[in-house]
Amino acid sequence: MTLETLSVRDFVWHVIINPNACEKKCFDSWQNISDKLDESGIRHELHRADATGKGMETARELCQQGHRHLIVIGGDGTINEVVNGIFTSGVDTREVWLAVLPHGRGNDWARAHDFPQDVFQSIQVLEQGRFLSHDIGRVRCHSGDAEPFERFFINIAGFCFDAEVIYDVTYNKPHFLGISVYMLSLARMLFKYESQKLTISSPDFTYNDSTFLMVAAIGKYNGGGMCQAPQSVADDGMFEVVAIPDVSPLTVIANVKNLSDGSHIQKIKKVKSFRTSRLTITADPPVRGEVEGELLPLGKYEIDMLPNALHVLTNLE
Repeated sequence: MTLETLSVRDFVWHVIINPNACEKKCFDSWQNISDKLDESGIRHELHRADATGKGMETARELCQQGHRHLIVIGGDGTINEVVNGIFTSGVDTREVWLAVLPHGRGNDWARAHDFPQDVFQSIQVLEQGRFLSHDIGRVRCHSGDAEPFERFFINIAGFCFDAEVIYDVTYNKPHFLGISVYMLSLARMLFKYESQKLTISSPDFTYNDSTFLMVAAIGKYNGGGMCQAPQSVADDGMFEVVAIPDVSPLTVIANVKNLSDGSHIQKIKKVKSFRTSRLTITADPPVRGEVEGELLPLGKYEIDMLPNALHVLTNLE
């Protein structure tokens, strides 16, 4: 891992904040966050991403206007939007410096980079200015004669069970808020979901099996803290691909601890782990897919790696 130190006080940082993150507490904290940035001598301007897609639109416009230093305040979904805005802006993404001050609920990407849970302590990480040339994944969804749908991701693309839970959360959301919404859907789908046979093709391996869960990972964590890809590295130009075969709900429940600490790779029978920079996923019927909680269209998925494509703040050493 090679880190580059940036003198963060030499630039004006454009802050993209999701006011709805963490049960709408994120924007309530903004003035205190802004004051702390001022105390640290970090010049900044605020931009609100207060609607779906606004983070992507704002990041794209800022990059096209010539700005190259961005801060995200929010969770994994907001980070995903901003990354996609950067990568659809048409600029050289290697010129962009992205800092994340985690203030969401899951914060799976931030967990892998050892960020503190407190957003104000994360400002101290920003003061240190350690940046990593981070890998970025790209997924193209092919469905019929339509133009491929394209999304970029900085953490994990999940398929099968992961995506079915996101689908259930999106379209069958209960009439109350909080992490219990996700956990309720997870529990419901655990006893409802039936594994699907899929084929993964890659220059490095071929996989064809009935599958409960499958991820193509740059980061280690997904699903609110599950260490699904414990051997992933954020800057080695390779995905860790993990496929969990057809398993029973009781097997999943019995292995919650192993899924949390990453030992499921060794302890669940027939789990497959591969490394590659390019893969294709096909199934009949198609399996669902998601990136950072955003559902992908059904179809064939082509995934490739953009190595060392973006400077990203880290707390790793």
